[in-house]
Amino acid sequence: MTIKDIAKECGCAIGTVSRVLNDHPDVSDKTREKVLAVVQKHGFVLNTNAKQLKAQERKNIVVIVKGTSSPLLNTLLERLQKKFENLPYTVSVVVLDEEDDESARAVRLYYETKPVGFVFLGGNPDKYSQEFDNLRVPCILISNEAESVESDYLSSVSIENKLGAFSATEYLIKHGHKNIGVIGGSLDSQVSCCRYVGFVNAMKENNLDFDFDSSYQISKYSMDGGFSAVEKLIEKNKSITAIFAMSDVMAMGACRKLHEIGYHVPKDISIVGYDGIKLGEFFFPRLTTIKQNEDELVERGVSILLDCIERNTGSVHIHVPFELVEGESVRKIN
Repeated sequence: MTIKDIAKECGCAIGTVSRVLNDHPDVSDKTREKVLAVVQKHGFVLNTNAKQLKAQERKNIVVIVKGTSSPLLNTLLERLQKKFENLPYTVSVVVLDEEDDESARAVRLYYETKPVGFVFLGGNPDKYSQEFDNLRVPCILISNEAESVESDYLSSVSIENKLGAFSATEYLIKHGHKNIGVIGGSLDSQVSCCRYVGFVNAMKENNLDFDFDSSYQISKYSMDGGFSAVEKLIEKNKSITAIFAMSDVMAMGACRKLHEIGYHVPKDISIVGYDGIKLGEFFFPRLTTIKQNEDELVERGVSILLDCIERNTGSVHIHVPFELVEGESVRKIN
């Protein structure tokens, strides 16, 4: 027995039967009684699964996390999921490797699941393919800047990466360090490039030279990456007294390796990290770092996304404040 069968037996239109079954008021009492009599006669039960699935599909938001080993992104994801708990949206999470193409994956998910919006945690907007133009729903990139992407649908909320790196480097310089090495990502990455530019600007402003070939070591944003990179950096430049690591996990991995090969942090080499993850507060030595405010990043990001979805506001790009947190991983030298 289907709605069509009920309509045929009652002599009513299918739409009328549907309104009765869904308890709409715009049906006469006589017609309602006639339809309900047939429903009761056959023990018909309305299948609401399809309707519920359709409603969920319309309210689904896809979260794409770029990076499988980033405590910062994991914390942002946790905050994000908690934020959506009391909102009328479902959240689907997709985790990608650093080398994956998040824009291509997003476009595929857009056509397959028809979400109302996307949240990108991490990622490299400069690498977004031309396919990204096919995303016709609001998107928010949290933790990286996206002003460079020409899209009416993409917003972003982040700290100013250039300024954060400048502050970290200037802190080392004010503590007497002039020969500073860098452990960072590939400069094809927007976030790595911005942090590198901020570092170089601080060196130039203080009339200090920097040789990229001997003092920059590419690494993944992971403890393993920093662990492997620091030994290569030391081999290339044995005179460095400090290292600017583009993430806290890189810095932690580097500290462990330095200890293994006979260096003491900060007595022999000072290190500044970036992100301000909770683990850094309990690491020994406690990291000096640029702290990102995870709560504000998520709060502002979700607010922007919902404004775009529910009020059709335009895309915006904002920066939130960061904090330089002094730990125990930097010492002052003459």
